[in-house]
Amino acid sequence: MRVFVAIPISKELQGGILEWVTNFQFPISNFQPRWLQGKNLHVTLVPPWQTREWKAESEKLRAVKGAPFKIRFNQISLGPNPREPRLIWAGGPTPQELPILKSNIEKALGKQPEDRKFRMHITLARMRTADKSADYNPLSNQLPQTVGWEEEVKSFVLMESHLSPKGADYEVLEEYGLKKD
Repeated sequence: MRVFVAIPISKELQGGILEWVTNFQFPISNFQPRWLQGKNLHVTLVPPWQTREWKAESEKLRAVKGAPFKIRFNQISLGPNPREPRLIWAGGPTPQELPILKSNIEKALGKQPEDRKFRMHITLARMRTADKSADYNPLSNQLPQTVGWEEEVKSFVLMESHLSPKGADYEVLEEYGLKKD
């Protein structure tokens, strides 16, 4: 099975994202990114890996400590490279607590930190190769856009990724609360 660790997105923020998606004006009608369903929205902390038994990882994650904190999303843009986008995502400044939590989770799981710099974001939509072009992207005149979304991080989750031709679907296996000391 394929699992990863993430910050779940509240129903309230899911509603704000859905409202933005509903009001977003597409420049051409035949260009439709694959929008993620509300339950699939998350901030990835540890990227997917294969495991046979997730309960062993879950036991390790229960030992991770941390206090609740806030994350803010201030911009929706094309990513990760705006010249060759694969995603529409919401990003913002990384609060100091987030890399600490990420590092504590990686240590608990015995995972090596990623080589690339962590960029806090929520993937809102994925684009197929046919939907994008380095020379022309119909969204390049519409994104980035400013937003003012905020989320209180009270927990993190272990999720399973179910891959299919229609895209990934995610299932929360277990949730781990953050508590003030």
